[in-house]
Amino acid sequence: MAPPHKTAVVIPACNEETGIVSVLDNLSQLFVLHDIIPVLNGCTDHTRHHILTHPLFASDTVRLAMIEYPLPLGIDVPRRWGAHCAYKLDADAVLFVDGDMTGNYAACLQQLLYEVLYRDCDLALTNCYPYIGYRSSVAKTVLHYREQLNRKLKLFPVIGLATPSHGPHCVSRRLIETVGTECFSIPPLMLTKSAKANLHIRVASSLSNKQWQSAQRGDAHNEKIADTIIGDCIAALEYLEGKPVTRSDNGKIYLGYKTLQ
Repeated sequence: MAPPHKTAVVIPACNEETGIVSVLDNLSQLFVLHDIIPVLNGCTDHTRHHILTHPLFASDTVRLAMIEYPLPLGIDVPRRWGAHCAYKLDADAVLFVDGDMTGNYAACLQQLLYEVLYRDCDLALTNCYPYIGYRSSVAKTVLHYREQLNRKLKLFPVIGLATPSHGPHCVSRRLIETVGTECFSIPPLMLTKSAKANLHIRVASSLSNKQWQSAQRGDAHNEKIADTIIGDCIAALEYLEGKPVTRSDNGKIYLGYKTLQ
């Protein structure tokens, strides 16, 4: 008899005391769950307390493997260390869920896990734009670069505008072994390396921004996030073309929350 599948969930969290309980409530509905890895990214609020006192950890059924950093690592770096920890814990599938998602999205997470565990998928993505509605100029610019990368990877007919930068997603152990964990700090680069390795990538679920109800942090933060994702897409395109990474296009450098090494 084959051994049971092991799953892990990585939750990047920076001061998410208002959302972390909802995230854990959604995780408690999953059909299979072994390890939960919150990566506390410079938290100064009560996020840690809400995790430790959540009913999900009242028994030995689910293990808590919390990683804590006193200072913020950066917007996506926690994914790298969460993936590294999950691999060390022998996870067969690793689910990534942001710590600020307060909606009811357990069904989406179920679909992502099922795709990796039972349908030979290596990167299961969420379509965060299941319908065409109003899009701000900032959103249109971000989507332009996401589309450019996905078309260059010849993935656009399969995944459309989906990306591991946006929304819950799930990866296989095979993906981590193939591309390593360092590229998880730049999600479009992880996508690019996975595509180049001919790993199985597809959309497994749909979930609009309104459904997951992530925290609203203001225009300044949204613009920084947009610049981060744009710069990440440019960096992935530069890597794909064998060019030095500059994160720049048409004379503008898109750093966002990132810095050039």
